[in-house]
This record gives sequence, C-alpha cells and structure tokens, in this order.
Amino acid sequence: MVLAFVDKDQGKDMAILSRYILIGALVCVTTIAVGVALGQTPAEARFQAEDSFKPIPDDRPETQAILDGLSWEPGAFEVRCTATPGLAYDALVRFDSPMPSGKRSVDEVVLIWYAARGDDGKAIEAPAVLMVHSLQPQMMIAHQIAKDFAKRGLHTFILQLPGYGHRWEGPGHFPGVTALEHGRQGVADCIRARDAIAAMPNIKPGPIALQGTSLGGFVAATAAGIDQTFDPVVLLISGGDGYGVLMNGQHDAMFLRMALSRQGHRGVTLRKLLEPVEPLPVAHRLNPDRTWLISARDDLTIPRASSDALAQATGLDDEHRLWLSTNHYTTLLLMPAIAQHMADIILGEEPEPLNDASRGDGSVQPVPEPTR
Repeated sequence: MVLAFVDKDQGKDMAILSRYILIGALVCVTTIAVGVALGQTPAEARFQAEDSFKPIPDDRPETQAILDGLSWEPGAFEVRCTATPGLAYDALVRFDSPMPSGKRSVDEVVLIWYAARGDDGKAIEAPAVLMVHSLQPQMMIAHQIAKDFAKRGLHTFILQLPGYGHRWEGPGHFPGVTALEHGRQGVADCIRARDAIAAMPNIKPGPIALQGTSLGGFVAATAAGIDQTFDPVVLLISGGDGYGVLMNGQHDAMFLRMALSRQGHRGVTLRKLLEPVEPLPVAHRLNPDRTWLISARDDLTIPRASSDALAQATGLDDEHRLWLSTNHYTTLLLMPAIAQHMADIILGEEPEPLNDASRGDGSVQPVPEPTR
C-alpha cells in the first residue's frame, strides 16, 4: 500500500536537510548540558518491578537456541525515576540490565520519558509505548516522534541502547558499534523495559506498544518475537538480514560496516556479532495482525530485500505492510505525519492516510540520498 508520493523531478540537496538535523542536534545537546549545569536533578523516586519474561518454547531448533541464549533468572528489580525539569522530556527512568556485561557504563539501562498530559498540563493515566531509536547518535528522530506520541496521549519511553546517551562509553567509541557489540544485552533490556514501564505511575494497565526505527527496528522486532507480549509492534524503515544490509546497503549501512571493520568485525565474525539482533529467526513468532512495517520504496540504506524478508517471515499482509515513496532520509520530511499514523495504530484508531499530511497536492519535495 503506497501512503505518500514524492515528485522525483524536483530535488533539494541533502546537505540542507543534514544541516538542519545538525543544528537541531546541537540545540538538543546544549539544552541537556544547561539543564545539568543548573542542577535540575531532584531526588529519585524508586519503584519495585517484577520480571514477567517467560518465553514460549519454539519448535524450531534455531529459534529455541536464541531463546535459551537470552534467558535470565527472572525476579524483582528496582526502577529509579528522576524528574528532569527544564528539559524537553519529563524524566529519566533507570534500572539494571538483566544481562550485564560487566561495564557499568552500559549496564544501567536508561529510558527517556515523555509523559502524556491532560489539558491542565498534569500527567494522566494513559497507554504506554516503548521506542527503540535509530543509528543516529543524538536520537533526534526518536525524540521528535516521542513528543508527537505524548501529545496524542501516549506515555512514551525511549530506550537508550548500549553506547547511546547516558550509556555512551566515551571518546573513541562509536555508539552503533557498541550497540551491536552488546546486542544481546540491548534486546534483553528492551524486554525488561516493559516491566519497568508497567511499574511507573499513570501507566494504563494493559499491553505496552513497541516502536522501532531503522537499527532500532531490528532490536524491537527481535525482542518482540522472543517475548511475544508487546502489542502492537510498529516498525519504521527497518527489516531483517542485518548482514545483508551491511554488505549491500549504502550510506549509513556502509558507514557502520566500515566502523565495525575497524574493530575487527568482518566476515564470519561480523555474522556472529549480528546474530543477537537478527529478527528473521524469531519473526514467525510475531503476531501478523498486530505488527506493522512501514518501508521506503527508494531506501538504499536498508534495501527492499531486507524489508521484504522481514515482512515475509512475519506473514504480513498488505494492510500491515505500508509503503512510502521516499528514501531512508527523505522519510524525515514526512515524520510528523508518520508519527500521527503510528499513534493511530497504537491507540486503535483509524489511521489517516499519510499523503493527506504532506504538501498541498499530496506530494513532498524529494531530497537525494547523500554520499559519503
């Protein structure tokens, strides 16, 4: 199903879009730094949560091996919540990773909370959604979607993957590489995050939704396939066969492949590294009636073969396989409309066609894929 149309005869240089993203990133980082400098860090509130992770056994040996490799002893764990007055988001939620690596810098899981609020500005009881961000270090796309979700009445939590945000290992460490080197931990963190969110105040009882974008879509689809309790699952410009993406994808996929290669992750070693975040072996466990995949027709970063593979492994029909006439980067131009569409899905409302929210005649001005 094609949801938006791009006029390919008109174009703007990708550098313009990149410049706006960079400026926005600098503003975001500066805002956070100022907030910390002003000492806007009140005392933590602490909550008790309980692991509910009990994966259903699988008949496929390959899949069962993945389930066995991700198992941990479920139990009670503490969730720490700190309000963040003066910042764009409402709070930071922290808890210990269920599969610690031994590195304290990445073993404390951090969620960024954008709270749903009523007309009076007070937090309300509302459904929750967990988001897993893309490769981009500042997580700008995730922050913008989270703001839009919160305005629609969804408590929205962004999971910082290992290597990102408060889990950054420091200079010399590329976040995307760290995330993949701790791939199994990131998937486990995603699963435990559901129980941490459920322990927070004002969270409406019931299923918690899961949304993943690009790299985050691989993590989200893997976690959802293993756990089978997130509902619904909404994936954006993502897919399966991560090794194929790195070998054949352009732009960010190529950049990540080069960064991994510098750390010695090539060939068989690279395949092994990607296994914990590869959704294809667990995709058959996703509910095709409650899973949506939104793809870009001209995506050269995550090629169509990748998104096709995930859709086929999940068994998605045309109603759950949605297409944009964009590429991996021009999708950003439609992000406000895409966020509303995904919010409609999560809230169980009839989604508005995405092309209704694009420019006057139902099209957008294209931006060429960048070159490196």
